[in-house]
Formats: sequence, structure tokens, C-alpha cells
Amino acid sequence: MKQKILKTLAALILVILPFLVGASIGKYSPYLETNSFTAYVAIWSVISMAFAAIIFLFLRYFQLDRVGVLLFLLICPMVGIIGLAAPPDLSVKMLEHPEREHLRYIMLFIAAAIFGLLTLFLFKGNVLTIKGSGRWIITLLFVLSFVEFIWEFTHHYLYPEGLKVWISEGKNAEDFGKNYDNFSIIGIGVMGRYVQFISIIWLSLHLYKLKQIKIWNPILVSIFGLFGIVSATVIYVTEMNIPKGFEFLFLFFIPGIPFLLLYWLGVALLTNFRRKNAMA
Repeated sequence: MKQKILKTLAALILVILPFLVGASIGKYSPYLETNSFTAYVAIWSVISMAFAAIIFLFLRYFQLDRVGVLLFLLICPMVGIIGLAAPPDLSVKMLEHPEREHLRYIMLFIAAAIFGLLTLFLFKGNVLTIKGSGRWIITLLFVLSFVEFIWEFTHHYLYPEGLKVWISEGKNAEDFGKNYDNFSIIGIGVMGRYVQFISIIWLSLHLYKLKQIKIWNPILVSIFGLFGIVSATVIYVTEMNIPKGFEFLFLFFIPGIPFLLLYWLGVALLTNFRRKNAMA
């Protein structure tokens, strides 16, 4: 009973930990003109190394799920993004500090790389014990999710460079956003969210079926994942002109949400730990 309470408390703390740590370093965000960009990167790097050291230290004493360990490391880029404490600056002022937007997407690239490693780990050795055509269908969904992440983050990483060229050609800076993120680009992002959320929901449900996680995770992941799918649909139908009163849906479309759900999945796997050499 005591161990069950301990695991429940640990799960609750870990679920909100990225927000707690991210909020604590928000005052050092480089979006505040008085702050140093280099100092923020240094703070984030130290925190990330500390998280990595802690999880690998735990590996010495506990039997931790390897997938859980990998997904827990998503906390590193997530903390860095939350700590920026500001949305992307898509105005012409972006060109004064393009490194801030580049940093955001470098962190998302790191998260995408972890997702890519997850895909290799899950399906190369068939960790999920899926046979037949189902294995190849699910593998394809994960590969498509990874490809869309890389394409999307590259597209947005190059936004400042595109804006600079646009202005140098004598065009109106206010027209650049609609041209760069046109309806075709939005459509690709929407399809990507469908595949990503469906893949993550499926993974959570499958791991629950394998009795590797508790029921709270599939419930939480399914709720947020369905909101993400609804958000993507509304964004596609309205062409990013979300009706008044439903603006909150855009929150579920941002690329950090799939990684948050994967991090929570990692928490669910890790909190099913046992001491090494302990009786089963």
C-alpha cells in the first residue's frame, strides 16, 4: 500500500514537473530584452544534464522500462520551450533576434530525434509484440509522424531567413506569414497531427493492454489526443481562422503537445518501477 501511494505521488509530480521547472526559469527567458541568450542556453543545458544524470542514476538501483527512460528525456527540450515563456515572434521584429526562434526549433528537433529513436526501438526488435500486417501499418504511422515533425520544424526554423529574403525583395512584411504558411502548408500540418495523435493514443492503449502502464495514462492521452484531432480539424476547415470563443483549441495544435503526451507515457512506464534484485 505504501509503495502504491509513493508511485501515485511520484506520477503526479512528474506529470507537472516540466511546467514547474519551465516556469522557474521563465524569468531568464531571452525574450526579455534584459536577459542574455547565452545565459538561458547555459541554464537549460545544466538542467537537462541534471535530469539525464538523475534518470541514469536511478537505472543503477531500479528496474526501469527502457522506453520509459527514453520518453522521460523529452522533459529536457520541453523545459527549455516552456521556459521561453513566449510564443514565436512572427513579426518583422523577429529579425532582430532570429536566434530565439532558432533555439525553439532546435529544442523541437531534439524532441523529434527522441521520437525517431523511439520508433527504431519499438519496431526494430518488435518490442510491442505485434505480428503480421498490423506491425507494418503501425510502423508506417510512426515513420510518417517522424517525417512530418522534421519537415515542419525545418519549415519553421527557416522562417526568419524567408522573411528576410521577402523584405529584401521589397514586399510587404505583413503579407509574408500568409504566403509562407499557406493553406497547403496548413494541410500538411493537419495531416501530421492526425497521424501523430492517432499513433500516440494507439501506443498508450497498447501498452495498457500489455499491462505495462496504469489506466490513468490511456485516459489522459486519449482526452488530449482527441482534443488535438478536433483542433486540427477546426484549423483545417477554418483555414486557421478559429471562431471566437474556440481559440483555446489552437493550444492543442502546437507541436509540443504530442511530445507532452509521449512524456506522460514515459512517466506511466517509469512509475511501474521495481528495485533491482527485488522479488517479483
